[in-house]
Amino acid sequence: MKKEEIRKILFQVELYRRKYFGHQFRTIGLTPGQGQPRILKNLLDSGPMTQKALADLCMLDVTTMSRTLDRLEEAGLLSRKSNPSCRRSFLISLTEAGVKKAEEVKAIFKEADQMICACMDEDELEMLYASLCKIRGNFEQAAKKISEPSDEKHREK
Repeated sequence: MKKEEIRKILFQVELYRRKYFGHQFRTIGLTPGQGQPRILKNLLDSGPMTQKALADLCMLDVTTMSRTLDRLEEAGLLSRKSNPSCRRSFLISLTEAGVKKAEEVKAIFKEADQMICACMDEDELEMLYASLCKIRGNFEQAAKKISEPSDEKHREK
């Protein structure tokens, strides 16, 4: 098997995944590219949390998180309340409408999980999981190298 074929298939999977989720989430009034579905699902699963904790959990930068929370708050899906343990932060929580929307999101994720796992037995799923974890680790290491300043730059200063 050619390695470039694996890259192409992963790219195609990502394109189809985006198309599928984009359609599903737009149908229920959400914007998937901004992380709205992940935010709602994580709040449903984990309960109220700070914006920083939520951004970390959803793997979103703080600027994107802030704008997205503003939109979700305007839509009546979440609220920000003063954090009793830190006066400078807020706790983000779902409203009643947000809980209902988050449950719809969770159902879409569950349907996608079933689609991903269809036609594979337990051994194949375990092997796929292990392989994807390795691929993620490779990209994670590469991303760390990009975001960390190189030793040469430090020496120049």
